[in-house]
Amino acid sequence: MASNPQIISDLKVIMEAKHNLELLITFKGVPFICKARVDSIEENLVRLTALDPAMVCLLNENSVRVLGSDYFEPSVAKVMRFDTATGAVDLCDFSYAGTKLGERAIVRVQPKDPIEVILDLNGSRITSDLVDISLNGIGVRILFRNYNAALKPGTQVRIHVQLPNGDVDLSGMVLGTIKSNDYQRLSIRFGQDVPQRGKIFRYLVDRRKEIEKELMEAYQTAIGTLKIPAPSKDTE
Repeated sequence: MASNPQIISDLKVIMEAKHNLELLITFKGVPFICKARVDSIEENLVRLTALDPAMVCLLNENSVRVLGSDYFEPSVAKVMRFDTATGAVDLCDFSYAGTKLGERAIVRVQPKDPIEVILDLNGSRITSDLVDISLNGIGVRILFRNYNAALKPGTQVRIHVQLPNGDVDLSGMVLGTIKSNDYQRLSIRFGQDVPQRGKIFRYLVDRRKEIEKELMEAYQTAIGTLKIPAPSKDTE
């Protein structure tokens, strides 16, 4: 897919003005900002240098959100290549991000260890595994042998999950389902059980701190094994 020509034009303005871009990348569900310098532009291919520890997130990303500036509206691009040794990133297929950018910016953390989630559907208890959780909803994975076809978009359920900081029991509505090889993945929006959401907020805060630490550990490992130069003060 060819890039939107206006985006490429705006990127050239940023490169000539020597402004850094900000890449929005997720690590275990948490959004991080990685600064990047535009080095060259050749038709559909834009080469950047990542200037931040969050660059290690690019190892597992097929696409990246490019945040806006005074010149540039937020966009989405495909990651063609990432060189961990130099921080070089090749991006292509730029398109405008639209309203989905804000959705990606919501903190939706992945658990460190497996957490069981019980869905109560009219008295029928269905066992699932926690995929991720935010203040507004939860993602779960259900093995096919446990899946109930009644769990379709619009279905109301009760959600029981034992978080490290306490049990949570609240209402929810299935928003969507995705079929995979061995399981069905459900996205569920929470109801207005405000006291219960307070426990979720506490878990999000604690888990985000852990993930930030895990990100820095991954960065330090990359530096140690691949000799990535640490960012200079000029790039902070």
